[in-house]
Parts: sequence; structure tokens; C-alpha cells
Amino acid sequence: AGPITKIESVFLERKPEAAVEELRSVQELARSQTAEMRAFLRGIRPVEVGEAGLASSLRQAVAEFQKHSGIAASFQSHGSPEVGSASRSAELVQIVQEALNNVRKHSEATRVAVTVRGAPDQTEITVEDNGTGFPFSGAYSLEELDLLRLGPVSIRIRVRSLGGKLTLESRPQRGSSLTV
Repeated sequence: AGPITKIESVFLERKPEAAVEELRSVQELARSQTAEMRAFLRGIRPVEVGEAGLASSLRQAVAEFQKHSGIAASFQSHGSPEVGSASRSAELVQIVQEALNNVRKHSEATRVAVTVRGAPDQTEITVEDNGTGFPFSGAYSLEELDLLRLGPVSIRIRVRSLGGKLTLESRPQRGSSLTV
């Protein structure tokens, strides 16, 4: 930003209230963009799943989300959720982080619940919120979402790379759930 122009100077002199309001608007935009960038950077940093395993890493991701978003978030784990390799576990944690970031950005939710269920041959993770949902209603599989070009693209790509299944259920104005 350069020096104040003559037009801006006249505007400041003749309509100081409007100039102050414009300045407040710019300050609020800067604050919200800074918060958005911080949340984005938290969401893309590499994930390491330590010895404690997938459930512990997911619990930590949910706690971090609640701390930084102010949205009430719960986590439940049932069974033994493990997927074999640390890299596959890290991908699942990244999917949950992306889903939570989408909840924060788009849903206007006041609460979100993450549940992981593990069995010897399958791990299922659900992220469910009470927000606005998507503009469409119903439950859609990964293939249907691809065909219709609906839902979170990056999550669809990650699930496909893992050879997993995805279901996105939307209840407009009553929330949504994502199951991987």
C-alpha cells in the first residue's frame, strides 16, 4: 500500500465515519484471512502416526481441532483400529483433518463427532456434524460423488489411493456425515 491518494484524502475529510467503517472492514478481513491461513497450514502439515497408533493420532487431531476452532468435538474408538502401515494411518489422519477443516470452514456446525471402529480386516472412520450440510440431500458413494462431481475432492482422491470406500451423507440444514 502506497501513500494516501488525493481522492482518499478528500474521502477521509468529508466522510470520516465511512472511512473508519471501511478501515474496520479491512481489519476484520485481515484477521479472518490470517485465521484461515493458520488453519490451512495446520491442516496440511505432515502427519506422523507414532507408536501409540491410529486411534491416539485421531484423538489428538480432534483435540487440536476443538482447541483451534472452538467447535465442540468428540472422539470415540471401538475395537482395534489399525491399517497395517504408518503411511496408511497417516493418510487416514489427514483425511479426518481435512474433513474437520471443511466442517470449520463451511458447515456452521456447533459440534462434530469422530468415531473410529476397528476390526482385523477393516477400519471405519466417521466424521459427523450438526451443521448446514451440503446443498444436496441423501447418501452417496465414492463412485457416485465422482460421477456427480460432488463432495470434497481431496478426500475422494485420498480414499481412492488407499483403495477404500467413502460414503457422504448430507441432510441440508441438519448436518452431514462422512464415512471412510
